[in-house]
Amino acid sequence: MQIPLFAVIILLILLFLLIPAFRLRGRIMEEEKETFVVIDGSTFWSSRWGKVKIYEAESPQEGEPEYEEAKRFLSDMLSSRSVKIIPIRKDRKGGIVAKVLVGGEDLAEKIRKRIEGR
Repeated sequence: MQIPLFAVIILLILLFLLIPAFRLRGRIMEEEKETFVVIDGSTFWSSRWGKVKIYEAESPQEGEPEYEEAKRFLSDMLSSRSVKIIPIRKDRKGGIVAKVLVGGEDLAEKIRKRIEGR
């Protein structure tokens, strides 16, 4: 049984058109992935931006009460919602200070409310 020539040509054209679309889709998805590592309750490392200090957010430092809870809160916030980082300036150590929106809401405000609610 021989496959008609026009069927082979149509299959080749479809493959030619679809392969670049699959490659492009993979690239877009890879660029959207961003990973975060929490340093303390108001600072984290971003795979895209490097070290990020949340603008107008304060949290307990290592050794202070609530330090681990603050880190856990920030980790939960960064992993559970869409995150938008808006750089404001560089800090003294070369990282950035940024306004961070989580699910469209200001993360610094969420941190303040959490601290006030203790």
